[in-house]
Amino acid sequence: MKKLFVTGIIYICLFILLVAGIFNLGKNFNENISQSDEVAVTAEDIPDSNVESTEVPEETDKLETEKMEDKVIVKGDISEDVTPFNYNTTADKYLLDLCYASLCDMKDRKCISKEVSSSYNKKTDITTFKITLDEEAENVSGHKITADDLLFNYYLRADTGYTEDGGISALPVAGIQEYRYGTRNITSIKKKIAKKLKKPDKRTAFLIRKHIIRPVLEKEYEWVCSLYKQETYDYITDKYPRKKDLFVYFFAYGTNYKTKGKKAEKVINDVIKSYGSDYNKLGKVTGENYKKQAEGIALNVIQSDKKFKFHTMNISGIKKLDDYTISIDVKGNRKRGYINKLGSMYIVSMENWGNRALFNGTDQFGFKRGKAGNILKGKKIAEDETGNYTIQEITDGVYTLQKREEK
Repeated sequence: MKKLFVTGIIYICLFILLVAGIFNLGKNFNENISQSDEVAVTAEDIPDSNVESTEVPEETDKLETEKMEDKVIVKGDISEDVTPFNYNTTADKYLLDLCYASLCDMKDRKCISKEVSSSYNKKTDITTFKITLDEEAENVSGHKITADDLLFNYYLRADTGYTEDGGISALPVAGIQEYRYGTRNITSIKKKIAKKLKKPDKRTAFLIRKHIIRPVLEKEYEWVCSLYKQETYDYITDKYPRKKDLFVYFFAYGTNYKTKGKKAEKVINDVIKSYGSDYNKLGKVTGENYKKQAEGIALNVIQSDKKFKFHTMNISGIKKLDDYTISIDVKGNRKRGYINKLGSMYIVSMENWGNRALFNGTDQFGFKRGKAGNILKGKKIAEDETGNYTIQEITDGVYTLQKREEK
């Protein structure tokens, strides 16, 4: 009898667990259906001001590598115009990490600094970073990387004409804003910038279209194309089977633009033209803020005027101490790890990228001030590497890298 009672209790418990499981399964099923419906509704009604992140997801970048004893073959979505200053995909980044050094120890990158120290002055509220290069560091041509090269790299990225990745103008380096504006009276220049952006002249409007509107929308078209590779976005790609139509849906929203009979290239150009130089409108669509970039363009135009006079000739916080050592003064009490922000850039040699005749280390730093963009045109990464590998061959987008011999 006791055995039957226990057996009965066990069956009752199993029954209760079974019912509970069915209930939870049904509940989860309903929740999934509800969530699916909610996503579908959102997808159908996305206004131009609510388009979600338009960054190309890293996982969609194709990257294939083949490692041998002393060689690496890199293939994937490598940009045709990839440089140490301009990179877009995961494959770009991987390639550059192998071929170019930085000043701090980073994964896959060669570190060419021998020593980094920091000290804080409470009275001035300045942290000074002292960076000493390895005297054996050189580019593939055999030219030594010296303190002059470091000055070139920093001033290049601080210049108002620099529009590529990895600028340092946003960092609180002492004197960098005075140098960029060309004067200590920054307020007066800012007023001129605001006026120029409120009603852009032809030059300013052209540069905004060239450096903001066009590159952003061309990259967004690549993002749209990437959606067709992911089942997650079938709900929207099935509705818009042609990529140009989905691009218009996202970025020409509410314009009634028709793509019929037009090639993708024309559609992209037409959408770009529809924005003019209105970077604020573009920002509402992409969810990004392009104000700082536009201000940099306006400042560059102002300084390009022959009547403009530079009163601040260098960055007071960046100094050359000797042939292989520089110091950088940063506002505030910074931890030693802050060097990762100051030194994560790809180091290039002035020998290959700059103009030695335009360098004196005082008011000239390897290029004409305000014209940093000019020296980047047509430059290639081959034969300039400072990192662990050099490029031996490029065939149909496949890069064969040879490991450099250690001295």
